[in-house]
Amino acid sequence: MSSGFPSVLEVQPDTRAASLLVAGLRRGALLVFLPVFVAGQAIAWLTYAVSGWYRPWSWFKIGIAEALASVRVGFVSTFSAHDSLFTPGAGDHAALQLAVGALLVAVVVLAFRAGREQARGLERRPVAAAVAGALPGLGFAIPMVLVALPVTLGFPQFQIEHLEPVIWEAFVLPLVVGGACGAIGGLAAARGAVAKRDPWGPRLIGAARGGFTAFAWGLALAFAAFLVLAVLEPGATAAYGRFVNRSGGSGAALVVQHALLLPNQSSMILDTAMGVPSTITVGDTTVVELTLTGARAIGPPGAAVTAFIQAGSQEAHFPAWYGAFVLVPAVAIVLGGRTAGGAAGGRREAAARGALAGVIYAVLCTIAAWFAAIVLPVFAGVLGGSVRLGTDPLRTAAVAAIWGILGGTLGAMFPKTIAKSG
Repeated sequence: MSSGFPSVLEVQPDTRAASLLVAGLRRGALLVFLPVFVAGQAIAWLTYAVSGWYRPWSWFKIGIAEALASVRVGFVSTFSAHDSLFTPGAGDHAALQLAVGALLVAVVVLAFRAGREQARGLERRPVAAAVAGALPGLGFAIPMVLVALPVTLGFPQFQIEHLEPVIWEAFVLPLVVGGACGAIGGLAAARGAVAKRDPWGPRLIGAARGGFTAFAWGLALAFAAFLVLAVLEPGATAAYGRFVNRSGGSGAALVVQHALLLPNQSSMILDTAMGVPSTITVGDTTVVELTLTGARAIGPPGAAVTAFIQAGSQEAHFPAWYGAFVLVPAVAIVLGGRTAGGAAGGRREAAARGALAGVIYAVLCTIAAWFAAIVLPVFAGVLGGSVRLGTDPLRTAAVAAIWGILGGTLGAMFPKTIAKSG
């Protein structure tokens, strides 16, 4: 017989400020920093195993650099470009800036979960839950800046002898990324309380779900489109394979890094499919522009780049079927709009949620465009600056907002629940 008492005594979480701070520091260090740090060491070991690029005792330092690159902490070095190809006589800074996409995804997921766990006991207070959820960001940032202090990198093969991490970035970027994702996790824990705050609570929840759904589908479909392109363009795929085979260990290391940067690549494909060109820039000079219609070298610097890679001309045109890439953002945004408007009580409310989802989608695309850009200091002294591959975040913001608002509204107008109610 049951005695009427609970069989397990439930301990309420301690939500005092001091306890939340200590718990946030612990969760940030153990649940976010430690897995990312270990993953960075594993990547460094794997790169060494396939390439032999550096000495075994450099694993630790390279692994730290990989962990710092999870949130795009930059590395800089000064050079004198007396004989530079594009800007003779210039003096500037060589920069290594990239967010290793696979590690960044891990940081986002881990910080979100840490923030959601941190907000236990605050489910009825959304603002307090968000603040508490952000605290693991501090626990992530402190060890990141500490491990960054002794790190220096050198790439003699690219005429780069000394690169140091930007120390303030090693603290601020983990704090912002970890804190923001943790705060979203805290709000997710308090979603029930937010949903009771009519009319904006349910509206914002639907819009957030729709915006994140659209962005996630956009990246996934962009990767799928890349795989389809690899099958339909066997010549380019074979050339990539031959390059890897000829390059030995360097080619194998390239494959490892390419795999880690697939989220970056998907973000660039998504932006370009919406109409934002991907560009190669040397210093402040754009030398190559890539769109759905083709690739174009710009000016004498672009001609020099095309000559260096032994391209036949300064302009290449893609087949007309490349235009099908526009289906990537179109399908993703419509799916996001359907998600946003699915539980709305009428077409007007569904349209409002779909439009707001489009705004959130544009914000996510803008952030992703900044993180996805790759800046390398290869031969910076000769070229006159570092080489950057990516899309313009501001232009991405404008174009993605148009796509998102229009597509999100359209998708939200025809969810099943609205279609049945008329």
